[in-house]
Amino acid sequence: MVKAKVILVLCVLLGAGSETLLAQDIHFSQFYAFNQNLNPAKIGDHHGDMRLEGIYRNQWRQIGNQPLTTTGIGFDKAFRYYNHEIDGGLMIVRDMFSGFNTICNKLMLSAAYEMRYFGSDWRFGFQTGIVTNSTDLTIQTFPNQWNYPAGEFDITLPNGEDNIRGSQMYLDINLGMAWKKQIGKLKAEAGAAVNHINRPKDTYFSQVAERRKMRGVFHGQVDIPLNQQFNLIPRTFWTWTTRANDFLLGSNLRYKTGMSNISYLQAGCYYRHGVNRNMDAVYPVVGITYKAFELGFSYDVNISELKTGIKRPSTFEVSLSYIVPSSRVKYQIIPCDRY
Repeated sequence: MVKAKVILVLCVLLGAGSETLLAQDIHFSQFYAFNQNLNPAKIGDHHGDMRLEGIYRNQWRQIGNQPLTTTGIGFDKAFRYYNHEIDGGLMIVRDMFSGFNTICNKLMLSAAYEMRYFGSDWRFGFQTGIVTNSTDLTIQTFPNQWNYPAGEFDITLPNGEDNIRGSQMYLDINLGMAWKKQIGKLKAEAGAAVNHINRPKDTYFSQVAERRKMRGVFHGQVDIPLNQQFNLIPRTFWTWTTRANDFLLGSNLRYKTGMSNISYLQAGCYYRHGVNRNMDAVYPVVGITYKAFELGFSYDVNISELKTGIKRPSTFEVSLSYIVPSSRVKYQIIPCDRY
């Protein structure tokens, strides 16, 4: 039974069906907390000199105690020259399915430029880097290893797969843009990105030139002040490639505490759905801002059909960010002699 569940999840990861989620692309419930993975144009989109971001996702641990884990670390820095801003960033992501030791590593460099036009802030981003994938073929079974007399797969038999390799590496390129505007008391943001724009070869087969499909991303949010202490922040996220898609919608409620150390508390709820498929999950989120640190936690409550085959399926995420305060002078004092 455990092997069947492992195979089920592996099929989801590898995009075995037309309705599966984003093939091997990495996704997070707290999409807004890991900006470099969301959109390269979000590099440097903060009020400090530098920003550090980290996120960890753990899901499907019930499948033979072999979870899918994703860890991401991002760093970006703003370089300002008069009214111009050019930002640079570095992102490292490791995605692992421990069942077959299937690992995806990403090392991405990013750059963004910000400009102000028609009363709005516009950002344009570019991201490129190396992606490596690997899997342990020695612990996997293939059709040639089916033992008919025993009625089961025998891993000691030759697999007969001469056209498959256990690792691959390719160059990936992503582009993005973002928009931000103050509308009265509201702060509106939106962005769009195109991933895998160079259509890299992505296959474990040595003689098949299979290429990644480009993936589109749209995201947006509105910061709505309800009073002096509470802000409502609805957010949306949509990503798609060919016939696979993922749609998220929800909101955070932020409370300004008035304390010197703990400045904000947040809580909210989000819903994940596929535009052309069944509902997926509902997940609450909570967060706290301590000085320059912001910590977030979310827990996915699975409501898809997979919950019937796996007891208490669960997914949780932890995010952490730190922004180095800006050294930019906001006000310039001009000395004046008294007469």
